[in-house]
Amino acid sequence: MLPGVSSAVSPPPSCTRIQLGTLLTWHARYGRNPSSLVGLDGATHALTVPGVPGGLAVQYVGRVVLTTGDPLAPPEHWPALYGALLTWCQERRLLACAGPVGAEFAAVARTLGQQAVRLGSAPYLHLHDWPPRGDAGAAVRNAVNRAGRDGVQFKPCVPAAQTSAWADEVRQLARRWLSARRAPFAMHWVFDLRPLEHQALKQYVEARQHGRLVALIAASPLPARDGWYLEDIIRTPDAPASVGTALVAHTLTLLRDQGATLATLGAVPLSRQRGWNALPPGQLERLAYRARPLFSRLYAFDGLETFKRRFRPSHWEDEYLVLPPGPLAPWRVGLAVLRMVLRGH
Repeated sequence: MLPGVSSAVSPPPSCTRIQLGTLLTWHARYGRNPSSLVGLDGATHALTVPGVPGGLAVQYVGRVVLTTGDPLAPPEHWPALYGALLTWCQERRLLACAGPVGAEFAAVARTLGQQAVRLGSAPYLHLHDWPPRGDAGAAVRNAVNRAGRDGVQFKPCVPAAQTSAWADEVRQLARRWLSARRAPFAMHWVFDLRPLEHQALKQYVEARQHGRLVALIAASPLPARDGWYLEDIIRTPDAPASVGTALVAHTLTLLRDQGATLATLGAVPLSRQRGWNALPPGQLERLAYRARPLFSRLYAFDGLETFKRRFRPSHWEDEYLVLPPGPLAPWRVGLAVLRMVLRGH
């Protein structure tokens, strides 16, 4: 019996192939983690436990069973659900890991004997406080005004009302944005740029200058938190410098006016900003942050964090990678995650 798992989970769990439609239904009820929706595209199986609503969407990466995002179930059932997955994997000599997950689930995993390594932090905005007033919001207001003077217009768009030409514009915009990225190789998994995926669930806000699409935001829902994740924020390399900030500002205002209460701009990997719900750091986290200067040559951590701070987030939340204990587990899980990042699903 794993620590933290009660004998109430006596019926055997089931880990079977799953249809995307079922996973999307779970997400519509229980989705709270920014990575959960994108993680569904690679999931091939789902673990369920009798009497527990929802489940765990998983995929196999060699001998590692990966869950992307928090479980798609009520939080009070997370210990039983993940405990069942750990037992199921142990019986088959598989390794279970989960990430990126929030601090609440990482704490649950630690009670089950797992390690939790902090990956970074994500800013969250309470939309009833948006926009920031006074000096705090000066940079955002200036960007919105500059974009207007540059002839940039912002508007929401509904994909169902668009033509195939709009989708082609978005794909071209994504290609141009990727060509200007600092990373010397394409990254996949939760780093994939797929603004047109799950169009019916997303909200889009575009920026046009003289009729040309120069920037776009694709926002994904966080149904269990009455919030939205500004998942893809993309722009052409030659767009006015103010466009990115102004587009985010317009999107946040739109979501607020629709009645949403929360929005996030997504995590900053290896962020120096610790979230309000941070867990005590472990040895692996300390090692990862010591290597931050090396990783910074491939990924502009500081620039990304500076941009997201511009919107004066209400709080930050940490994200974690959960993996089994033991000296070899980090290497096996690390190789599986690296495979996901470099090769995709």
